[in-house]
Amino acid sequence: MTTADPAALLVVDIGTLFTHVALLELVAGEYRLLGRAQALSTLEPPIADAWHGILAAIREIEQLTFRAIAHVDGLMTPHRADGSGVDGMVVTTSAAGTLPIVLAAISNDTTGASLRRVARSSYTTVLDMVTLDEYGDPDLAEGESWIDYQLANLVRLPAATVLLAGGIDGGNSAPLERLAHMLGFTVLRLEQINSREFAHVIFAGNTAAYPGIEEALSTIAPITATANVLPAIGVEQLMPARLELIRSYNDRVLPKLPSFNRMRAMSSDMIRCTSDGFGPLVRFIAKHHGRNTLIVDIGAMTSAGYASDGTQLHLTVETNCGTAYGIAGLVDKVGVTNITRWLPFEMSDSALREHMLNRLIRPQIVPIDRESLLIEQALVREALRVVSNDLFDEQPQLASDLIIATGGALTHTMHPAQALLSIVDGLDFGRLQQYRDRSLLISDIYLDRDGLLALCGATAWKYPDASFCLLEQDVLRNGALASYLAINSSLRLGDLVAEVELVPVSGAPIIMQIHHGEIRRLPLALGKRATLRLRPTKQVQIGANLPGEVVETGLAAITGSALGLVIDARPRPLAQRNSDIPSRNQQWQWLNQLGVVDGLNPYAPQYDDQPLPFEMAPALTRIPDPAPAPAQMLPEREEPNAIPDWLREEGENANDLTMPPPSDFGVEEPLPDWLGGMDVPVSSDPVLDLGERRPSQPIAPADFSALRNELEEQNKPKRGFFRRK
Repeated sequence: MTTADPAALLVVDIGTLFTHVALLELVAGEYRLLGRAQALSTLEPPIADAWHGILAAIREIEQLTFRAIAHVDGLMTPHRADGSGVDGMVVTTSAAGTLPIVLAAISNDTTGASLRRVARSSYTTVLDMVTLDEYGDPDLAEGESWIDYQLANLVRLPAATVLLAGGIDGGNSAPLERLAHMLGFTVLRLEQINSREFAHVIFAGNTAAYPGIEEALSTIAPITATANVLPAIGVEQLMPARLELIRSYNDRVLPKLPSFNRMRAMSSDMIRCTSDGFGPLVRFIAKHHGRNTLIVDIGAMTSAGYASDGTQLHLTVETNCGTAYGIAGLVDKVGVTNITRWLPFEMSDSALREHMLNRLIRPQIVPIDRESLLIEQALVREALRVVSNDLFDEQPQLASDLIIATGGALTHTMHPAQALLSIVDGLDFGRLQQYRDRSLLISDIYLDRDGLLALCGATAWKYPDASFCLLEQDVLRNGALASYLAINSSLRLGDLVAEVELVPVSGAPIIMQIHHGEIRRLPLALGKRATLRLRPTKQVQIGANLPGEVVETGLAAITGSALGLVIDARPRPLAQRNSDIPSRNQQWQWLNQLGVVDGLNPYAPQYDDQPLPFEMAPALTRIPDPAPAPAQMLPEREEPNAIPDWLREEGENANDLTMPPPSDFGVEEPLPDWLGGMDVPVSSDPVLDLGERRPSQPIAPADFSALRNELEEQNKPKRGFFRRK
């Protein structure tokens, strides 16, 4: 420590969704974490001031530590003897926005691929790529050339930074000069249309072509030259162009952060990007621990990965590829079916899109039910897969045995094993665990539960001692998630892969059989150590060993963690589809094997495997047919006169057939006239009784006095048994 090291330091990381703040204090020559808090970022209207989110997190730390750190207008400085105040503040952010860029290369497959890797080094948005060779399948109009098509696209683009590259050093410079003239024509056309121009041109191509490039563009747009991304055939150097792109981002985009000038005045160092701190941090971890290190960061807007072996650095920053604000870009990159394949329940594409839309318009809501949490972990898997593919695109021989994962989507899980399963499924450990000359490669996986890793990167530039103490004391010591080993085999599902024996330094050994298609954990608590012994079957090869050879780690080489040792014997590639019940049940089974859930898959239809009860049918015996009964003769009947005489007479002449009179049917009186007519008459007589109808009286009484007397006589009580008094 030096006299310039602050006694109390406030570290801030402003994200698109949350703002993380930590208070560090120098105690006995080491920095210790006194308190940490997070609050919703206040970057959007109506507040649009990042300081309000920082202040909300500071107020929470003040309540935890009983120390005054800041007032409404700013920090309390310097640090006082009573513990109040701080000596400085360090700020990083990933929420300032993206830098729009245009890539210009001679060839899409060679220089264009290198420029795409350069563009993924910071928070950028690639608007378009201009090449001299035709790629893709553009809809060209009749008589339109590929160059005309690209120039028309460039004119429609907003002002952007241009990455221009191509050729090897000392090669032909004519193609690059042609590209430069195309860009110059576009800039002039933009100025004629709406007074827009390209903000900046970064040249990272053939150094011999720079004089011609400068002549074509120097009067139109500012040019910055850097080292060639492809100085020779098969040689790629991306770091110089990456640093220049990061510098352009810091100059042009970071000042757009709300209340940037206010925080810059309070900060003891320049405000940097969050991704700028992860680069030196992962390289330091790899060199200090002597291990191939990988850091993955899954955020609300951006997903990033940083890998290093202590000497080289490989990184990728995928903007608009997150679990909240960047959810639309993630779905566009991977597709809907690749997300639903990780779910243990059936979900239609339209239902998933509706869920994504709700998540997009309410990004601050944390999933609270199991279905939403499973969907979010499916998004995490696909975001990790995008990051993994980018890293392997840059370094096909990438291998890592120390993985540190951070991001709110990974920490907001119902069980640590669920975060582990998302990490190992998304990172494709079949490629990541490359054994090379090692007989056994076990990866140690750490989870940044408190969101401190970005703060370690923030302090790494100016206060490396504070960064080291925070990393070792809080992130790595308390964040061990599991020791992970993947066993690849071509056996059938359910076949025995190996017998595993984990022998702790103190305690009884744990013996378990691992079958193909399973992922199992052997518990080993934090602070404990154990030795691992594997006895594979004859067909299974562990690392660089012979098939069936017993493999054993060094004495007490396995360190304890939240989940202990996890052995993965699942077939690769993992989840392929979500269209059938077995694949969905398999996802649930993997969660069950790690202790995340219990029982059978509740989302799958349950079938009764027990056969239905039945009784044996009784034996059938043939019953003899009964003897036929003797036939009986019916008495003869007189033939009825079925046809009346009138019908017989009239039937001879059918045309003269008429209705017989009613007397022939036994009806004496003729039918009334209204019965044969079309209209039914309505009676005008009043209805006196609803009971049994009496014959109607010809003349109704004038009043009801007689009827009343008659009713009273009927209702009088009768005396005596025989109606006598």
